[in-house]
Amino acid sequence: MQTLLQAEELTLLYGERAILSGVSLSLRAGERLALLGRNGAGKTTLLRLLSGERLPDEGYVWREDDLRLAVLDQQPVFGAGQTVQELLDAADPHAEMQRQLDALAPLLADPDTLERWTALQRRFEDAGGYRWRTRTARTFGVLDLTRFLPREAATLSGGERTRLSLALALAREPDVLLLDEPTNHLDIRMREWLEEWLLSFPGGVVLTSHDREFLDRVAQRSVWLEGGEAREYPGGYTRARGVRDLERRSQGRAHTLGRREELRLSASADRLDLWGRRSKAVKSRLNRTEVAEAPQTERAIRMRLLSGQARARLLLWAEHLSKTYGERSILKGVALKVRQGDRVALMGANGTGKTTLLRLLAGEDFPDAGPPEPVLRLAGGVQVVTLDQTWHGLDPDAGLLDQFEERFGARASALLGRAGFRAEDWARAPSELSGGERARAGLALVSALRADLLLLDEPTNHLDIAALEALEAAISAYGGAVIIVTHDRRFAREVANRLWMIEDGVLQEVAGWTDRTLLDPARSLEGDPPPPPPPPSPRERLRLQELRLSELNAQLDRLTLTGREEARARSERHLLQQEVYELYAEVYFQPQYDYELRCGPLRVRAQRFSGPERFSEAGQGGGMFWAAHDLTCPHLAWDGETLRWSDTPPAWYGAALLGGALELLFTRWQVTRATLGDGGPVLRRRAYFERLGWAGH
Repeated sequence: MQTLLQAEELTLLYGERAILSGVSLSLRAGERLALLGRNGAGKTTLLRLLSGERLPDEGYVWREDDLRLAVLDQQPVFGAGQTVQELLDAADPHAEMQRQLDALAPLLADPDTLERWTALQRRFEDAGGYRWRTRTARTFGVLDLTRFLPREAATLSGGERTRLSLALALAREPDVLLLDEPTNHLDIRMREWLEEWLLSFPGGVVLTSHDREFLDRVAQRSVWLEGGEAREYPGGYTRARGVRDLERRSQGRAHTLGRREELRLSASADRLDLWGRRSKAVKSRLNRTEVAEAPQTERAIRMRLLSGQARARLLLWAEHLSKTYGERSILKGVALKVRQGDRVALMGANGTGKTTLLRLLAGEDFPDAGPPEPVLRLAGGVQVVTLDQTWHGLDPDAGLLDQFEERFGARASALLGRAGFRAEDWARAPSELSGGERARAGLALVSALRADLLLLDEPTNHLDIAALEALEAAISAYGGAVIIVTHDRRFAREVANRLWMIEDGVLQEVAGWTDRTLLDPARSLEGDPPPPPPPPSPRERLRLQELRLSELNAQLDRLTLTGREEARARSERHLLQQEVYELYAEVYFQPQYDYELRCGPLRVRAQRFSGPERFSEAGQGGGMFWAAHDLTCPHLAWDGETLRWSDTPPAWYGAALLGGALELLFTRWQVTRATLGDGGPVLRRRAYFERLGWAGH
């Protein structure tokens, strides 16, 4: 088999640290080689050495003459002004022959020119030039890029640029493909198509990926990078991992036995010397004893997720959730139920509405108005925490330790340490971190917040396999419920007990990975009625009874009732008047507040206004918040959209009262967002829970 690429004794140093030390490998036509190892092990660096983008400090890379090589980088960059169509045309490997054919076409009347044109045309056809447009059109269609052909490539999102870079690499029809995380930003349909494409590719492939299913299906050989050194194993990830674990156990046992024999001989020699007897033979044997080197200790990533205090069996219930952007309908009448202990894998093609559904459930967005009217209820006391795709709940420009200390105090360093961050990483901001490091920092943040329902949007993107396995273990041990958007098939199978799919805007549940029976995501099980709406306060009941009393008085004033109807109305009015008097006593002769809670040094009281004249344009009722100990202190007014101070408060008092007000708004009144002062910042329920972390204490 023809050798296309060979690396010999590659060494690369960063300062005094050897990223790669004496790494050798070869690649033949038709081979698919996987590079394995943790983030930072040198996989991307090795790909750059193989491509010629970087030069090694020692060693060399040999490539076959005229080797056509295509590279997929994790973060591709395209020049300004270049359209996707122009990049595709530039990637055409048959463009030069096509130009030659076009140049000869007007001169075909000449016999010599006709002969040259015929030979060139035959070469063009044998090389697949006529089929290239069809093949690339299919590639762009599968990767959902056709609609971007007129667009400037630099204006695409990160995921779209990654898919474009992959499509261009495949379109070049190279002899060797170097693919760095090709499955990032690909949905399941795209991943399965790429697997089939690579299996039929006649050239050589060197790739890295954190998708274990993809590696097992595609790779024939694996090179495991650790401590700068490389070791080759057969097969994809699962087989290579099994052989490697066996080697490490054998090496560890050999080290233990060798060390035990060394100690025994040393002790024997010491005893012989103490007794005055000859120990030369024992010492000679001790000097010849070889102790196998112990395997390198692998730093384990520890991860845990804390469940909240809610004890309801049914945590969340939704009906008639629809969402439309412009003329495009994303979700259509979604209905679902989430129960305690559910681990839901939410899957579907890119752009089908998975993230939109999570945003609706988190209260970050609102469903379309009915009819029928949308319903979304959380059981009492349920705390929801979400993890978004990009910054994972973190401030992109603040240092990690500063952010964690602000939220969790003395626990910050322990949380970062468990997530695999060393002290030298603590000052770095998320904007300076790699995708995998940001994902681990976000999961460390989520792990410190007590939540009953976790909404995780593609948490597996950029995580290395060690972090993936730690997350799998944490979710399996988690006591609450979780909804996970993921395209990682192995991860979903390991953690999920429910599988949801979105197709054409409709949410459906599949019975299992091998059982494609469709189920209703909102089906009822014994003992899980929908969470009841919060009971009306005495003031709300009084308002409703006063409205009914007003209606009865209007009926009696019209003098159009029959004698029997008038008697019934007067009887009902009498009963209502008695009930209204009792409510007056309950509302006005008891403390004038609907809720009370402790927040720091204050007992915060709240009264909710819900009369029609008190409603904001958004239809939200207003309210008032004040400190129980002194009614003359500054208070907060809520008009359904904005919180305003009656007077400028002292800092400590303002922080405590505002904290209590936000807790009531976001937990009791189910408000999803609030503006702090006129033109002030908008605080959302999800961001409040994640930033303040009060539920974790």
